Amino acid sequence: MDARRDDARPPRRPALASGRALALLGTLLVAFQAAEEEEIFRYDEPKAVIEGLEVRAPDAGRLERLEESLGARAWGRVTRYLAARRVDHLGDFDVAGGWLVWDEAFEGNFDVLAVALDEVLEEGTVPVVIAVAVGPEHAVRPRAVAASDGGAWITWEEGPSLWGRTYRSVDRLWNNVTSERGPLHSWSTLRLARLRRPVQDVDHLAQLEFVDVPMPAIVASAADEERRPGTEGLGVHYERPELAIDGEGALWLAYRHVQQAQLARKGKTRTHIERGFAVDLLRLTGDGFDGPYRLADRQRDGNQQVLLLPMEKGVRVLAEVGRRDRVKREGEPHWLAHEVRSGARRARALDSLRRREQVLFPTSGPRERAETDFEGRVIRTGEGAFTLLHGDLHRHTDLSLCFPFYDGSLDDAYRYARGPGGLDFVAITDHARDLDRGNVGGLPWDLSVRAADRHHEPGRFAAFYSYERSQGDTDHNVISLDADVLRPHQPPLRTFWEAYPGDRVITIPHATSHSAGARFCGNVWTKRDDDRRMLAEVYQSFRDVESFVEVTEKAHAAGHPLGFIASSDHLSTSAAYASVWAKGDGAAAIDREPIFEGLRARRTFGATAKVVVAARSADAWMGEELEGDGPFPISVEARGDAPVARVEFWANGALAHAVERPAEGRAAWEWPGAPEDTFGWCSVVVRFEDGERAWASPFFARWDRAGARKR
Repeated sequence: MDARRDDARPPRRPALASGRALALLGTLLVAFQAAEEEEIFRYDEPKAVIEGLEVRAPDAGRLERLEESLGARAWGRVTRYLAARRVDHLGDFDVAGGWLVWDEAFEGNFDVLAVALDEVLEEGTVPVVIAVAVGPEHAVRPRAVAASDGGAWITWEEGPSLWGRTYRSVDRLWNNVTSERGPLHSWSTLRLARLRRPVQDVDHLAQLEFVDVPMPAIVASAADEERRPGTEGLGVHYERPELAIDGEGALWLAYRHVQQAQLARKGKTRTHIERGFAVDLLRLTGDGFDGPYRLADRQRDGNQQVLLLPMEKGVRVLAEVGRRDRVKREGEPHWLAHEVRSGARRARALDSLRRREQVLFPTSGPRERAETDFEGRVIRTGEGAFTLLHGDLHRHTDLSLCFPFYDGSLDDAYRYARGPGGLDFVAITDHARDLDRGNVGGLPWDLSVRAADRHHEPGRFAAFYSYERSQGDTDHNVISLDADVLRPHQPPLRTFWEAYPGDRVITIPHATSHSAGARFCGNVWTKRDDDRRMLAEVYQSFRDVESFVEVTEKAHAAGHPLGFIASSDHLSTSAAYASVWAKGDGAAAIDREPIFEGLRARRTFGATAKVVVAARSADAWMGEELEGDGPFPISVEARGDAPVARVEFWANGALAHAVERPAEGRAAWEWPGAPEDTFGWCSVVVRFEDGERAWASPFFARWDRAGARKR
C-alpha cells in the first residue's frame, strides 16, 4: 500500500470483501475438544469451511479492524503522518497497543520503523522515530502485537541486501541466482524483536530485545551437498508473518513457509513447479519456541493471506488455500479455518525470555526524500516540453505459473518498481491463461486492477492495466488505459485485435530473437495491425537476448513501422527499460495518458540501463515518419553513467555510419533517406563504455509505400 495522499485514506490493501467477513468467524468456526494434558498442540483437519466470502486483496480486513479500533480521527492522523514521509516506497504498517510500525525504502535502505502512537496523535508533536531495522537488507512487512508492559512485539521479513538490483538470468537454465543477487523472490528469513517503552529518566530512548527465530529449512539448505556455491538458503522462505498472544500469555507466530531445494542445486531450474508452499506456526513461551507446526492445507501464491486470532488456549488460523489464478474448481474453498490449541499446562511469563541482544536507539527525526530530479530529462520544443521517463512494460508475478517460486507477488513487483527499480511507470503482465483463463470478472484480475489503482499516483508513479496474451508463437503484452481490458487468450491474433479500440490499447509482441538455436515466438510478424501494435521488444533481460536484427529483418523489412522498448519479463531486475519521451514538464508527464500517448507515438528507446537518448531530425522525434524524400539530418544526444563509446546509424537494416567516442555524447549524420521507389528506416544504436546499450526507435521515410496500414 502507499499512504502518501493527504486528501484521502490510503487505498485498501488486499483483503476480505468487507469487515462483515470477520463477524462470520464466530459462527463458522467449529469448536474443538480440549487438548489432553500431555499434548502441547493438537492439529486436526479443518472443521469449518468459510463459504461465500469474496476475497478482494490481502489484508484489507486487518486495516478495517485497525480503523475501527482507532476511530476516524486517529486513523486520519496516522495515515496523514505516513503520507508525509515521501520516501522511495512506503510499504505495510500496523498498530499494536501504543505503537505504530511500518516499513519504507529510503536511499537504498529497507527500514522497519516504529513510533509511539500518542506522539503521532498529539497535535504539534514531532514523533520520535525508533529504528527497529535499518540497512540494505530487504526488511519488509512488519507486524506487531501489544505486550503486557505497554510495549510491543514486532516481527518482519528480511532478505538479500541486493534485492531489486541489476540481475539478468541465463536463458534455458535459469540457475545463476545466488544468495546475494537474483529475482524478487529468492530467499527470506524472519526477525522478531520486543520493543519496550522509553526509559523514563533518559529522554527518548527505547529498548529493543531481539529474539532468534528458528529456521531449520535454511540450515538444511546450507548443508545440502548438491547445492551450487554461494546459494546458502536460496529457495527457502520464511515470510509474511502474523502475531498473536493467547490468553495464557504465549506468543504465536504464523508465517508462510516455502522450500524449493532445486533452486540451489546444480543443473537446469525446472519451471512450473508449485511444491513447497505451506503455513507454519511457532509458539513462544519462557521456555523458548515450540514447533514449527504445519497446517495441512497449502498456499500457492504470495497474495494469499493468513489471519491469526487469539483464543484463551491457542489461536484460530484462517488461511486462503489452493491456486487463485486458475479456474476455481467446483466445491473448492478459498478459505479454511483451524483451531490450534495449546496444552493445559500454563505457559511461563514472557518476561523470562532469554535475551540475545539489547540495543538503545536515540531519537531520529522525520525524513523526506527530495522530489524527483528531472535535470537533463526535459527537452523543450515548439510543441512544448517532453520529459524522459523509464519503465517496464513486461513484468510477471507469481500469478503467472512459469516461475511462481521466483517472480514474487504483486506487492513485491510494486515494491521493486517504486523502490530499487526507480521506475516511473510499470505494467504487470501476468498470463491471461493464469488469470482465471482470461476472466475479466475473476479474482486474479480484480487483484491486479486494484494493485494498479492503489499504486498509481500521478506526478510520482504510473501503473497500467495490463497482461500477457500467451498463445504459442504469437505472444503479445497488452497495455491499456481501461480496467476491463483482460480477454481470453485463445482467439487468433487478428480476431483478438478486433476486440479493442485502436486508441485505447497497445499490444507489444514478445521478444522474438533466436536463443540457443531455438526461435521463440517466431510468428508474430505474419500478422499486422499498425493501430494496435507500434512497438517491439528490442532487448529482454530475462533471456539476455537482443532482437534488433530479428525485428529489422522480419518486421521493418516487411513494412511494420515499429518502435523499440526493452523489457524484463520474468526474474530479471534493473536490467531492461522501456524509455519514453512523454509530453509534460517534469512530474506533469508522469501519468497514464501522456505516457500512453508517447508510447503510441514511438518516442521511445529500449535500453539496458537508465540512460538518456534523444534522437531527432529537425523538428521530428525518433519513431516518427519524416516528410519528403530526404536527405534527413539526424542528431543524437546520449548520456549514461559511463561515457558514450560509439553511436551507430543503421539505414534500412545495414550499418551505414558510426561515430566513435563522440564529444559530450553528441553525434550527427545525414541520412540519404529511402531508396528510390521504396521505403526506408534509420535506427540509432548507442553503446556506452561500461557495456550498456540503447536502441532508439527508427525514423521512417516514404512509409506509405510499405503497404497497407493493416493486413
